[in-house]
Amino acid sequence: MQNRDRIQSASRKLRFLLLAILWMMPVINALVWLFMNRLPELMYRKMLPYFVVMPLPFSARMMGFVVVMIPTGVAMFGVYHLMRLFQLYEQGQIFRLANVRCFRSLSRVLLWWFAAGIVHKSLLSVALTLHNPPGQRMITLELGSPDLTALLLGAVLAVIAWVMEEGRRLQEDQDLTV
Repeated sequence: MQNRDRIQSASRKLRFLLLAILWMMPVINALVWLFMNRLPELMYRKMLPYFVVMPLPFSARMMGFVVVMIPTGVAMFGVYHLMRLFQLYEQGQIFRLANVRCFRSLSRVLLWWFAAGIVHKSLLSVALTLHNPPGQRMITLELGSPDLTALLLGAVLAVIAWVMEEGRRLQEDQDLTV
C-alpha cells in the first residue's frame, strides 16, 4: 500500500508540473518570437536556420510563431495525455483500459511529432525568408535524428500499448474466472 501512495503522490506532483508546462509552452514561444530581434546572436543562431538575415520584420516573426506552434501544439497534446495518464495513476488506476488509451494516444502524438517536425522546418524556412527579395527566398526539407527518434519512440510506444492491452485483457479474463 505504501508504494501505491508514493505512486499517487509522485503522479500528482508530475501532473501539476505538466500543467504548468502546458500553459508555459505557447507563452514562451510567443515571447521568444516577439523579442527575437533582441536575443543574443548565439541564442537565435541555434534556433533559426543559418540563412536567416536579422533583424526579422514583425510579419516574419509572427509567421515564425504560427509555424512553430505546429510542433508546439502537438507537444501540448502529448503533455495533455501525459497529464491524463498521471491523473489515472493518482486515482490508483494502473492497468486499465483508460491507461492503454493514454499510451496509444502518446504513441500517435510521437508519430504526429515526426510529421510536424518535417512540415514545421519547411514552413519556417519560407516564413523567415518571405520578406526577402525574389531570388533570396528559401525553402528547406530536413529530416534529422530527432525526427527519426520520435518515429522510433512512437512505434515502440504503440507496441507497449498493444502489450498492455493484452495484459489487461488476460487480467480481466482471470478476474472473471471462478
